[in-house]
Amino acid sequence: MKFRLCHLLLLFTFSASLHAVFGLNNEGVALLSLLRRWTSVPYSLRSGWNTSDSTPCNWVGIECDSKNNAVSFNLSSYAISGQLGPEIGHLRELEIIDLSSNDFSGNLPEALGNCSALKCLDLSCNRFTGQIPDNFKHLQFLSALVLNNNSLEGEIPESLFQIPGLQVVLLHFNYFNGSIPSNVCDMGEVELLWLSGNRLSGTIPESIGNCSKLQVLSPDGNNLVGVLPESLNNLKNLEYLNVNNNSLNGSIPSSFRNCKNLKGLSLSHNNFSGKIPPGLGNCSSLRLLELSENRLSGKIPPELGKCKSLEILSLWKNQLEGRIPDELGMLSNLRYLKLSFNNLSGEIPHIKL
Repeated sequence: MKFRLCHLLLLFTFSASLHAVFGLNNEGVALLSLLRRWTSVPYSLRSGWNTSDSTPCNWVGIECDSKNNAVSFNLSSYAISGQLGPEIGHLRELEIIDLSSNDFSGNLPEALGNCSALKCLDLSCNRFTGQIPDNFKHLQFLSALVLNNNSLEGEIPESLFQIPGLQVVLLHFNYFNGSIPSNVCDMGEVELLWLSGNRLSGTIPESIGNCSKLQVLSPDGNNLVGVLPESLNNLKNLEYLNVNNNSLNGSIPSSFRNCKNLKGLSLSHNNFSGKIPPGLGNCSSLRLLELSENRLSGKIPPELGKCKSLEILSLWKNQLEGRIPDELGMLSNLRYLKLSFNNLSGEIPHIKL
């Protein structure tokens, strides 16, 4: 009798647990499966995901639409560690996934490609490894891909740039190698392309000029070679170009004179030669001009004095010569000027810093 009573009690407890879990909709069950893969979870999160709920719509980090479909999964900066399991692929109505600034590790699950409604994927500042799954190309509504500050590697898939509305691509501070995909601008929607601090090689593709909406191009801190493509002249909306710390050469394109919206131009620590284009003086919005540690020669063009918004001017460690133009004294917003390690002569003009 004692054995039978304990057996019945066990069956009752098990049945109640099944009822509690299976009372949840499929999305809630998937989220609980993800939770079990995490090795460190704050109490506020673990205690807030209740198996007795019918939907996860009131759970920490979850937002739903009017049909109780989970559309936002935001657990940024929750100190979570562990892996992101394939169960994420069951949350097919998600539009936002933000798991940034945690301690996730392991590979990016291919199942993320099943989240076909996704618009923003932010997994930055974690410890993800491996490659970007090729089936990310199925995320046809994706507008922002944010994977910076991880340990991802391999080549950047060309298939990413088959996504028609992709606007923001932040892949900096990983271990990506290979070249910048030549089809990066095929869809013409990319606005921010941040590739800093990887192991990219090859040249900046001429096709970059097809990114008519591009505002930020930053492949600094890689192993890029060759010249800056003349097609950069096509980027009328470009605000910031940073190619510091590469092995680029050739002259600085005179076409930068057409970049009226350019606010920052950083070309330091390369092998650029020739003269500083006087046309840079037409960049009326320019605030930052870094040309240091190259092999630039000739004189500092007085036309730079027309850049009234200029705050930082760094020309040190080149082969510049002649007088420092008096026109630099007209830069009332200048806060930083470095001209050392050149062959400049004459008096230093009065510059209010």
